[in-house]
Parts: sequence; structure tokens; C-alpha cells
Amino acid sequence: MNILIIDALGSERGSRRFTRDVISAGPRTIAGVLKNFSINSKIVLAEQFLQAKKLPMDADHLFISAMTMDFPAVKRILKKWSKLVSSRDSETVKILGGPITAAGTRILLNLDIDLGIIGEAEVTLTELIKHKIFSDGCTNNTLGNISGIIFKSNQEIIENIRRPFLSKKQLNSFQPSTEHIQDYPGYRAARIYIECVRGCSNFLRTKLKLPDGRMCNDCGTCTASDLAKRFKCPLNIPPGCGYCSVPMLYGPSRSRTIDNIISEIKELIELGALRLILGASDFLDFQRDELVAPQPLTDPIKPPPNYPQLEELLSRINDIITETDVFVFIENIKASLFTEQAAKLIATYLPNTTFSIGCETGSKTHSKLLGRSSSPNEVLNAVRLAKKYNLRVHTYFIHGLPGQTLQTAIETKRFMQKLANEGIEKVTVYKFKPIPMSAFENIPPPPKALSDKASKMIVDTAIRINHEKKQEYLGSIERVIISEFAKKDKSKVIGYSLRGGPTILIDNGTSLIGKIVQVKINKVYSDKLLGGTINSS
Repeated sequence: MNILIIDALGSERGSRRFTRDVISAGPRTIAGVLKNFSINSKIVLAEQFLQAKKLPMDADHLFISAMTMDFPAVKRILKKWSKLVSSRDSETVKILGGPITAAGTRILLNLDIDLGIIGEAEVTLTELIKHKIFSDGCTNNTLGNISGIIFKSNQEIIENIRRPFLSKKQLNSFQPSTEHIQDYPGYRAARIYIECVRGCSNFLRTKLKLPDGRMCNDCGTCTASDLAKRFKCPLNIPPGCGYCSVPMLYGPSRSRTIDNIISEIKELIELGALRLILGASDFLDFQRDELVAPQPLTDPIKPPPNYPQLEELLSRINDIITETDVFVFIENIKASLFTEQAAKLIATYLPNTTFSIGCETGSKTHSKLLGRSSSPNEVLNAVRLAKKYNLRVHTYFIHGLPGQTLQTAIETKRFMQKLANEGIEKVTVYKFKPIPMSAFENIPPPPKALSDKASKMIVDTAIRINHEKKQEYLGSIERVIISEFAKKDKSKVIGYSLRGGPTILIDNGTSLIGKIVQVKINKVYSDKLLGGTINSS
């Protein structure tokens, strides 16, 4: 049996624009489950599939991993799949997974999918395989008792009960495939995400009034000393920052074991990986769940980080990458847990590395209303700590958020500049999008930044800061891995600094795809793109 896994994450209408060098953990996790059953699989990017004239492999069935914003791409993929397999006698099974399925019935109503897996996929997919879905098909008898799925039966859409969040033991019984990174074009240049922690510890809730009238009444559930009580809000307001669905979709923070993570890192490096990302909603949640067990980790502030476990993980990573070309970065860290001890640990074992911190708004009041666990001032202190230990920081903001006003935008603009003065490397700004299973899922999307004075102020500030930060690269020499030809000009290539940094458009490297080279930066094309030439001296 052969199964085609299409990685549509971030592909939007069919092609990645801003994350072309990313290999996420989700599709590799699916491939790992299939491998447990000796099922062959291949991962293909959405744009590769949509451009192909025939199936990339002799696939019997289809998996698609996508986010909500990737709906147009998924629709195109399904249309092409149907065309490519139309002459077959046997039935194919089409399964959809990833954050997109949080929309439930709304997704299956508008897509030609047999079933969707909601939330964590490992155990659900294992049960589907054991129930012989690929040989018996998607019948009600097969699917009726499998939790965590949504499927069609006799023109009716059935959404089974949610599967309980995986226990830590269950989570660690699965291992993502490593060899499947080789399915991605230019994988040696990619940022490969390694899941260290699943879920999120922020079970606070937004205090903004929701469209149906629900509004936090400060009942104390979100701050209860019994951490399990924080799961259920009496008003059914989803946990976490109002714009985020992670706590609702993937549950409280649970850590993978150090041995599992180290094993994955070693295998990835043996396959040629050079840029690895330690991924989590908050990397400093790593093994913090052990400090409150058997209670769930639903407090984003207490207890402090599990320093001994963090040190063991980071020191073992350091042992592996010392005297190699491999660089390891962190995404994400919550400012509320970024203590001096945490900064010192990271700087000791991953010196000069980059990590990202979410801030989203520069307004203290707005931040609290959103349900965030870290205030802007805590973010500022974290950036200062990072600078003290020569760590490099990227910060995230969102424009168009519920509760945004001209005043909060002014505060955000000023705060972004303050962070820039403290030495952050980059500001990333996203537009708010209502996400299924988040508190704000029914709030209409905001207008484009160009037509909203407050949002435009935030976006313009980020562009200006990023452009200024790019100027600092001029004349520098960067060790770069060359990834692919530029899309618009095939005489140029795209490269990525091994130590992390902006995308680089290189003039004279067309014969060096996949090679590590020295590049002299000589141009700033935009707030996101540098220009350079191979340094021959």
C-alpha cells in the first residue's frame, strides 16, 4: 500500500510565500505512524503536487495536512487528485488533518474529503488502520466508534466525540519519521521543526466580550489552585489567548522525552539536516509538566522552568552539534518564564542562537484583555535579558486584533520601537484571522491594513524597523546554504544564513544549489530580503 501525504501547511492558495524553507513536524508524524504498520508513504508539498502532471508516487490513498488559511489550496489539491485517479477501479480514501479540521462540519460540507482527524492524530490514525479503513472503506460500521474524527455517511456529516488529549506516555510512544525530510526539495537548507512540547500551558481566557454576549465574569476558574479545574470555563470560553486554538485543539503542555528528541536530532543530522528548530508553544514548558504531575500543566507562570531537564536536553544537543555546521534555534518562548537562569542555560549550550517571543500588542491593557500570560513589560525584560547573554530575539505582533484601537496601536508602535532600540533582530506582524476553536472564531476578520489607520500604523512600523535592521547586514560575510533558484529570476538563487537571519538573494550561485558558501551582503531589497554575491576572497 502506498499513501501520498501532501504538506499544504502555509500554502494558502497553493504555494508557500513566506515559509518556503520550513519542514514541520506534523506530516512527518503521520509518516511515522504509517511506518509502524509498514505502509509506504511519500510527502509532497502542495505546489509540487499541483504542478505535477502525474502522481508523485503510485499512491492508493491521500492524506492532506493543512491550516485554516490553506482551504483554497486543499480544494485545488482534491480536484487534481480526483482527476489523476479517475480511471482507477478501486476506491481511494482521502483524509484531512491539521488545524484546518477544527472547523468541523463546515470543512466537510465544502470539501470532497472522506474524513477529517480533529486534533492529535497518532492514536486516531492507528485505530483507523486497525479497523482496516484502507481495505474496507469509510463505512459507518468502520468509523462509528472511532473518536476524534468527522466523516460523511449517506450524505450526512457525522462528528464523533472528541478524543481525550494524549497522555504523556502515549505521546512518547510515537516517533516522527526522519527519513521523510528527504522528500522535501532542498531539505538540507530547510528549517526542520522538532516537536519538544505539545499543547500550551496558558489556560487563562480572554476578557473581551464575544459576539454572542459571553464575557468573563472573573469567577476564578482560570487561576484555580486545582490545575484540572482550569479546563472547564462555566461560560464555555475557550482557553488561551483569544486568537489561538492550541489549548483547545491540542490540550495542556506535555513534553517529549529527552531520549526521543535526541534520537530524532541525531537521525536528522545524519541525513544532512543543518538548521533545526526546537518547537513548542513555549520551549520553557519543557518537562515543566513533570513538576505538577499528575495535575495537568495549565498554569503559564508557575512553577518556574524545569532547569535540570532543560540543561540535560540542551547539553546533549550541544554535544551533538559541536564542531559541525548544524545550528539549533528555538520557537517559541513565553516572556513570563524567561528568567535569568533560563537565559544563561540557553546561552551556555546554544550560544548566539535565535528565539522568538510572542508579544502581539504593545498595550498592557489590551494584552490582558486578550488573555495573554505575558505583559509587554515582561517581553521587554526578556529582550534585555537575551541581549545580556548575546541571544538574538525575534518578536511577533498581530494587527487587527479584537479590542484594537487607535490608542492600542500607538502604544504598540512605541513599544515596537523600544524593542528595536534594545536590539531585537526582527519584528514579524500577522493579520488577525478568526481561527476555529479559538475564543475569537466568530469575530469577523478585520479590514486590510491599508484601509485601517491603526493596523497600518503597526504594519508600517514593522516594515521600517525591519528595513533598518537589514541595513546592518551590509558589508558582512554570511555562511549560507543555497536552497533553490529564485522564482522570478533564474539567474539568481535563494540562500539562508546557517546562523539564522533574513533570506538572501544571491547573484552568482546557480551552480551551487545545496552547497555551503560564503556570501558578502551588498544590497537590501526589502524589509524581508537581502542581496549578496559569493565571496571569492
